[in-house]
Amino acid sequence: MTLDMTPYRASRLMPVRMMTCMYRQQSRTIACPDLPRLDGKTVLVTGGASGVGEFISRGALERGATVISMSRGISEATGALADVQQIKCDLADLASVRNAVDQLAVRKIDILFCNAGIALREHKMTTDNIEMTYAVNVLGHHLLYRLLQERDLFNDEPRIIMTSGDAYVAAENCEANPKLKKFSTPKVYGGTKLGNLWQALELSRHYPSIRAIAIHPGAIMSGLGGSTPTGIVHWLLSKIAISVEQGAQASLIAATQDLPSGSYWHNVCRLMELPEGDVALDTQKSSKLWEELEYLVDPWLSQ
Repeated sequence: MTLDMTPYRASRLMPVRMMTCMYRQQSRTIACPDLPRLDGKTVLVTGGASGVGEFISRGALERGATVISMSRGISEATGALADVQQIKCDLADLASVRNAVDQLAVRKIDILFCNAGIALREHKMTTDNIEMTYAVNVLGHHLLYRLLQERDLFNDEPRIIMTSGDAYVAAENCEANPKLKKFSTPKVYGGTKLGNLWQALELSRHYPSIRAIAIHPGAIMSGLGGSTPTGIVHWLLSKIAISVEQGAQASLIAATQDLPSGSYWHNVCRLMELPEGDVALDTQKSSKLWEELEYLVDPWLSQ
């Protein structure tokens, strides 16, 4: 199986983007080919034992990789994941992230899947005085890959896969403490997905040896918002949303296929060519985010 790498020209209009994302995605989601394999490689998956992360782990195991999962609790998967090493890591707590990396000792990582994420319905702050959605989806992952880089725990030519998504079109910026009169899940969560796109862009600029790729996994029945839909809402989603196994395919494609660093892979549209003026291409804002992240994690990096 050979993937079509022809870039897909994304629309400027939010309704068109969202319709393109959702329309028949259950049948249009692109599956990851069996080849190339990942024999001899070690992959690290945040949230790698439940939800989409479980099937990223399973896909990597099937391709011969050694898999390590970092998650807030020891998660229960849909079946045995005895071959996955689990390390406790709360991405909302920077001390926990550093402690988790300490437990890796000298284990070197070939592929980092920045998969874990949350979408809260109300404003919540972390003990580090950071808005929770930003802390988990953006800041915690930044400290994780910066510690791996600083401690020389990446193997040669590593990959970092950032889970983003077209939810970013609802936002204009990504801030540690968004200045909103009223908490808005689309704007706050969308802002973090925009931040994930900017992280991939900035990683490719700051570390040319790292292949950083952002992905849109699809609209998934995963309970990301902290609750399980019921009734008519569940029925509607069952007709539109994809399974968590399908949601893992974009990450596996980014980990195994020859995608350019800094690119954006979409579960149904393949390589996305974003239109001129798209906020995801704003290098001034992406650079500002990188500077903010570096400032926030500086106390937690080794001196």
